[in-house]
Amino acid sequence: MSDIQAEPKHTDPRHLARLLALQFLYSKYFSKKYGIESHVFEPQSLLEAIDEAKFDKTLYIKIIEGVEKWEKQIDELIQEVAPQWPIDQINPINLIILRISIWEGFIGDITPPKVAINEAIELDKVLSSVSNSAFINGVLGNIYADQNLQKRLKDSLLK
Repeated sequence: MSDIQAEPKHTDPRHLARLLALQFLYSKYFSKKYGIESHVFEPQSLLEAIDEAKFDKTLYIKIIEGVEKWEKQIDELIQEVAPQWPIDQINPINLIILRISIWEGFIGDITPPKVAINEAIELDKVLSSVSNSAFINGVLGNIYADQNLQKRLKDSLLK
């Protein structure tokens, strides 16, 4: 047996960056949806509260900027692969998990798609009281399996 063990998800700097980006994007979503003025989410205070200091700041910033820039196209893609679920009826946490995973694995190309899908499922397990892993996996799996859809997505991004 190997002495090397995988780093637990809660201490992995990339996983923590995704979790913090999700919290930032959720706070913006909530403020926008309900017209509530809120303070800008600042990850450092949360990290201090949970006694954790290390997260991948570069990944955190890339996720937030990428999701905000491509939100419309990502939502259109989600709607295409899950037409029975209007965007406004998807649980907001799951919607943001999907946005992050789609941007990270299929648009930003900063994480292999399979890893982005696995991370989405992990985020769902951590944050959802009722797991929607099957829904998340289904949406992302449909995108992963459809090479034509991925090509169209890439082509539309180049315009």
